[in-house]
Amino acid sequence: MWLWAALLLALTTAAYYPGLGGDFLFDDYPNIVTNERIHADAIDLESMRRAAGAYESGTYGRPIATISFAIDHATGGMDPKGFKTSGLLVHLLNTILVFLLLRQLLDSRDTPSGPHTRLAFLIALLWAAHPLQVSTVLYVVQRMETLSLLFALLALNAYLKGRLAQARGATGWPWLLAVLPLTGLGLLAKETAALVPAFCLALELTVLGFGAKDQRVQKAWIMVYSIAVAAALLAFLVFILPVAAEPNAYEGRNFTLLERLLTQLRALPLYLQWMALPLPQNLTFYYDNYSVSRGLLDPPTTLFGGLLLAALAFSAWRLRSRLPLFSLGILWFFCAHALTSNVIPLELVFEHRNYFALLGFLLAATELVRIIPTRDGPAIKRFAVVTVACFAIFLTLLRSAAWGDPFHLASQLVAINPGSPRASSDLATLYVGMAHGDPESPFYSFGMREFERGSKLPGSSPLPEQGLILMAASTGQPVKDEWWDSMQEKVSTQPIGPQEIMAVTGLLGQRYKGIELDDRRLSKVYGTLLSRREMPAQLYAQYGDHLLNYLKDQDSADKAFARVVEMSREDPGYISQVAASLLSEGHVRQATAMLTRADELGISLPER
Repeated sequence: MWLWAALLLALTTAAYYPGLGGDFLFDDYPNIVTNERIHADAIDLESMRRAAGAYESGTYGRPIATISFAIDHATGGMDPKGFKTSGLLVHLLNTILVFLLLRQLLDSRDTPSGPHTRLAFLIALLWAAHPLQVSTVLYVVQRMETLSLLFALLALNAYLKGRLAQARGATGWPWLLAVLPLTGLGLLAKETAALVPAFCLALELTVLGFGAKDQRVQKAWIMVYSIAVAAALLAFLVFILPVAAEPNAYEGRNFTLLERLLTQLRALPLYLQWMALPLPQNLTFYYDNYSVSRGLLDPPTTLFGGLLLAALAFSAWRLRSRLPLFSLGILWFFCAHALTSNVIPLELVFEHRNYFALLGFLLAATELVRIIPTRDGPAIKRFAVVTVACFAIFLTLLRSAAWGDPFHLASQLVAINPGSPRASSDLATLYVGMAHGDPESPFYSFGMREFERGSKLPGSSPLPEQGLILMAASTGQPVKDEWWDSMQEKVSTQPIGPQEIMAVTGLLGQRYKGIELDDRRLSKVYGTLLSRREMPAQLYAQYGDHLLNYLKDQDSADKAFARVVEMSREDPGYISQVAASLLSEGHVRQATAMLTRADELGISLPER
């Protein structure tokens, strides 16, 4: 078995190796590149503690993942290859755990174990080296997803081992007790580990059937899961759904709660299409231009997608005894999307959400292949499966090679999805970097044209306008009024999401670095941003500082720093910190106004 495991690791490594030379991408920047809390210089207790609270709020949301980023930084600096290599190592560990999980599942049948190892190898290889996985394995920030699944897979292996022992009449509780701490560790990497109980329930409904030699144990499991399902439904209805239904829950999105749920009726079949036919033109990485379903027939594929999903769910339920692995695969696919395709106001579509769901698809497909009758024996099936595996590895090599070359990747993403504003922005940014600040370089004009094209795409954020303004300002070229006007229009009318915030605050950050900008235009767009929705206190403080130091507008600065106080009710220390900074800079009026406002709101400040 271990020779098969070694071959599995070798083939998987070969499939992803061409992509290790790629660069950081999209969410890598706020989470890693510009997040100073994970920029550890040494692997020591203080650096790891700081990395554990790597988010702006300082909370310990995903400490295992952020600590792993800090270790990468301490050992290799900001070289993306080191981060990507670590991500591949985590994926290799997951591949072995998937292989072991499949062996247990297949060995639970009353058939010889020899063929099970080969079949487990093929399924694990298809899972590990599937082209869809490239954007999870080589996208550095998705270490959160892969680390979370590592612990989830450990928990599933332990659960299955313990339950199979109980089915034989042996002691399984030591393995089962390990499930809880393993799941807890997974939650410290990403919240998707919370799905482990759902995956275990799917095992019980299909392969395990709540079986145990001791009837009391069997009844206990049925009772435990009945109570757990009831509690989960109650928690969803009482705590999760009301929050998602609040008027401002989808404030930064261009869709409503209902529209999100309707769109998932198309998104889940789309994921199945990717799994079955992972051609390069089907995998565009960015889906920011994915259309929203406004109704069951708008577009009509919404209804058709819903019918397909209903048919799959019905099949899984009806065939859970006759074809348990088929049913398990379908249930695992649905369970894997129970968080990201639900009421939480996340973006509509992402490839990495299928990291574990792909295994469910492969299990169901394998079971269907198994029951297909053949006149000439199983050889033709084996040949077909091996051919599919080879083709998948070939496609993964192609995709990995593209990910290993930043310009090739950016060009490819724009070519296959020209309507994506994010893909356009990536390509334009690369062109600007290739120009090295030379306005006479052809790459400079390429970058400007691509930014201008991207700025006019439907749903485009203000990031292209930010790029145009900074390109011109940093090279001494004139900044066109139409760029400021377009940014102002977008900030005034579009939902305020992360990209809108990044575009405006990024301009202010560059202003502080010495780039000459039109401060009145910058102040106007920044003020509009802050007026559209509540923001963290730090943004009001930055705005007030800009008003004081660049526009000398004391009245507006007073209001901005008052908002700092109002947004810092739960963090009095920050109020004191800002007030002290203002005093040290000679802004006594604003510091006094902050302290007065704090007294009015009954905020008790630390001694100063």
